[in-house]
Amino acid sequence: MSRQDAPELSISEAIELYVRRKRPDWNGGTERTYRRNLELFVEYAAENGLDELGSLSRWDVGGFTDWLLEQDYAAATVASRQKTVRTWLKYLESQGLVEHGLHTAIETLRLDDEEETSDQQLAPEDAQALLAFYRDSAEWRGTRRHAILEILWHVGCRMSGLRALDLGDYDAESGDLRFRSREESGTRLKRGRTHERDVTLSAEPQAVLDLYVARERIDARDEHGREPLFTSQAGRPTIGTIRSWMYVATQPCIARECPHGTRRPRCEYVPRDQASGCPSTRSPHPIRRGSITWQRNLGLSAETVAERAAATPSVIRRYYDDPEFGDELERRRGRTEEIDVREHLHPEDLEATL
Repeated sequence: MSRQDAPELSISEAIELYVRRKRPDWNGGTERTYRRNLELFVEYAAENGLDELGSLSRWDVGGFTDWLLEQDYAAATVASRQKTVRTWLKYLESQGLVEHGLHTAIETLRLDDEEETSDQQLAPEDAQALLAFYRDSAEWRGTRRHAILEILWHVGCRMSGLRALDLGDYDAESGDLRFRSREESGTRLKRGRTHERDVTLSAEPQAVLDLYVARERIDARDEHGREPLFTSQAGRPTIGTIRSWMYVATQPCIARECPHGTRRPRCEYVPRDQASGCPSTRSPHPIRRGSITWQRNLGLSAETVAERAAATPSVIRRYYDDPEFGDELERRRGRTEEIDVREHLHPEDLEATL
């Protein structure tokens, strides 16, 4: 189809077309991310009097980056939004809806190592479905993959912190976990002693961990003679091993039908060494991101979450906490739904308004 034959669409209509046609290839989290990022482009366009898709110029599209930077987003967030809009524009180019090469007007930011962070996360509803399945399963409840997923989700700790836990760092009576940096024996926390802390588990994760320790944990020591809390046949697992365990643990087809239309027995991504290829599986870092967002949605302050997850409140807000618009609104609702101008007027000002 030539550009001349393409229908005239508004920017919003072009987004709906893209989402509708691409949805079969996505899971729910992907669609939410694309919609959230593309809604920002709609907002930018509205502020600049842009509505018709066909009238977008390279100058208009390039201005989106300036607008994002003016919103004071973190660099990684800007790069993520840019990438989504570029992908959308590429699709529109393939359909003859905009001029070829329009997407190149958005030059994505180059990120430093400290700025580089994934915008991907395990969505709270996906975590809920997975954990509900594991908890109710006679076969999988209390297994290593279940126990690790419970800890990663309920604490929001880093993979290196989880790997550093020894059997003695878990107090089964209180449900507390002790994160300690032991650099001399190979398990330094990211910021060393600065990230040392005690974290308490709620009743259900604690019960799962108790079951894992009693029934599933392999009795093994690492090369330093320490007893890891989470063990493999070789002793303390490597970071890569933990990552591969979580790819398998978060396969959505374990708990429900495959969101990509594949039957589990025939899916090429079911084997452990192929699990990372599934679009819906998650490694520990996206699980951490999802956990932090979930904890904030529960009403925990950035300071409390930061203490549990070993971060600073500012880093939590800028890099990890990524709620949906509706969740963001719910956080504010209790503080804003009762405010009214009349309650803050002096009596004489009130009389003047009547």
